[in-house]
Amino acid sequence: MEDLDAGGAELVDPAALEANPQFASTLANGLAVLGCFGSGLTALGNKDISERLQLSRPTVTRLTFTLMGLGYLRRDRRTGKYTLGPAVLSLGYPLLSQLTVRQIASPEMLELARYARGPVSIGTRDRLQVVYVETVQANETSSSKPDIGSTRPFLRTAIGRALLSSYMERDRAVILRRLQETHAQDWAQFGAATTEAFSQILATDFCIAMGDWRPTLAAVAVPMRAEVNGMHLAFNLTVPSYATNREHLEKDLGPRLVNLVRSIEYKLGLADV
Repeated sequence: MEDLDAGGAELVDPAALEANPQFASTLANGLAVLGCFGSGLTALGNKDISERLQLSRPTVTRLTFTLMGLGYLRRDRRTGKYTLGPAVLSLGYPLLSQLTVRQIASPEMLELARYARGPVSIGTRDRLQVVYVETVQANETSSSKPDIGSTRPFLRTAIGRALLSSYMERDRAVILRRLQETHAQDWAQFGAATTEAFSQILATDFCIAMGDWRPTLAAVAVPMRAEVNGMHLAFNLTVPSYATNREHLEKDLGPRLVNLVRSIEYKLGLADV
């Protein structure tokens, strides 16, 4: 394992973890089954899960039976496929409810979302990806629609680059090394842009990504300067590419998002950071 900074988050080498005598493979496999539903897939059968996880069908059948019995999965009698059950909500809700930054930031996020006509979101790190913990969207439609719990890649997105910049250099190096190992193609294509984003944030407190995640989207992101509940957080604002340009992002939306984040830091008592 490679420890990161205080906050309890560790970046784990999967091979080293599985070799540890304390590793509970059955628990890990059960969580992996639940994780199969996190990629926009709402219904999966045992065969689908078995192929995705490279586990035997009998093993998957035992896992899905157990998870269904505990309320984490539901089974459609007609198709035989599984969907997530309501018990999954009980896993994430305590974490979200403890993140008071969501309630504090929501009014200002909504104001900016209305002004920019695009969603404003908060993200944190989940291993080697960004996961959204809050999104505020005005009435205008948006092609991105980043719901709570949805994930984004680090290297392709403004919020990912901003989040990486919030780590101390030693810890950031650990994450970047793992990204180079596991996301080699993204690193080859977006590694330089990620490094440039760190320089942008040092100079302006925000970074910009235009079309790196999706060609139709542009985004600006700002990292928080201190952890909240032991978590590194970053804010981003996403707008359609056709509705903006680099100057608009640099001169208008970027500074507005910085002001929002600084206001939230002040309200959380982090203004002197």
